[in-house]
Amino acid sequence: MAKDYYSVLGVPEDASKEEIKKAFRRLAKKYHPDRNKDNKEAENRFKDISEAHEVLGDEKKRQQYDTMRKYGAFAGAGTQGGGGFGGQGGFDFSQFGKGGNSGFDTQGGFGSFADIFSSIFGGEDVFGRGGMGAGMRRGRNAPSRGSDLNITLNVTFEEAARGTKKTIVLNKPVTCTACSGSGTEPGAGRTICPECQGRGNVSYAHGGFAISRPCPRCFGKGVINEKPCRVCGGNGRTREKKKLNVKIPAGIDDGGRIRLRGMGNPGKNGGPDGDLIITVAVQKHQQFERKGNDVYTKVYVSYPDAALGARVPVKTLNKDIKLAIPAGTKSGTLLRLKGQGLSVNGHQGDQYVEVLIDVPDDLSDRQRELLKEFQKTLEPNDG
Repeated sequence: MAKDYYSVLGVPEDASKEEIKKAFRRLAKKYHPDRNKDNKEAENRFKDISEAHEVLGDEKKRQQYDTMRKYGAFAGAGTQGGGGFGGQGGFDFSQFGKGGNSGFDTQGGFGSFADIFSSIFGGEDVFGRGGMGAGMRRGRNAPSRGSDLNITLNVTFEEAARGTKKTIVLNKPVTCTACSGSGTEPGAGRTICPECQGRGNVSYAHGGFAISRPCPRCFGKGVINEKPCRVCGGNGRTREKKKLNVKIPAGIDDGGRIRLRGMGNPGKNGGPDGDLIITVAVQKHQQFERKGNDVYTKVYVSYPDAALGARVPVKTLNKDIKLAIPAGTKSGTLLRLKGQGLSVNGHQGDQYVEVLIDVPDDLSDRQRELLKEFQKTLEPNDG
């Protein structure tokens, strides 16, 4: 394998996204070209670190990269200089497209394998092989949609059943208003990045292959700020607390999602903002249990009430009622309360009440005598 990105960042294969981000920040600060003037080794190290974070920091790219590692897509490849891919013989594609179980199609060029590899590195100049490669390019400075923001919102069982409104406060990144997202102090200029000559990406070739990745000097922007914005530090983004009123629809189930368009992370280069996706977590109830649109609960009655019949208090989602227990009701009987369940999209559920006999565990002497007399009345008469 030409590059083990996990080793480059010094993190385990099961590292969380936050662990990967922390490792990248620590190493990038240490090996950044601005802190290591005329240090080629540090420069190459920084390129490797940036490349590793570009892949492992993105959930989709990381999944694709792990898939390629699993199938040995980098087998036989070596590294030189700035870390280009493809060793003495370039990539070993012998295991792909020959009826094996790899799942990669190599007919008509590099096929879907190239597409996967291309998508990992941003779809730019991947596999530009001596006139045979297609030279896939995509402008890194083109407008791109912001990523979605995911949060979990806890609600009670009753709130989920009846519907409610919740107020949430987000501390989310927003486009810096001081510099309009440019990262440059108003009135200051920007110069073309000397590393990539304004392209936003740099290419490395080895073994007949070429691969393009974001420029480590300007982070893919193609320009360097002469005077970074004092508000955002040149990042183009700041954080802002935002209060939102969220409507929880009646009947939403545990794990249900609510999407708020344009309330996610800001887009890049004028692109649209992502969405806010709220996953609803419904808390368990001590009395109610949900099954579809129906609600189940239990009621305990004494043996005389079950035998003779009675009216006992029962709690529903909307009110407390008196439930009629028919005479001779056996323990475990389900009684239906029509229309007392959840209403979801016009479909009304019911409530089912399980009747359980409450057997006392501490009887007085008088109660024992009465039960024994009652028991004798149930015994068959042999005479």
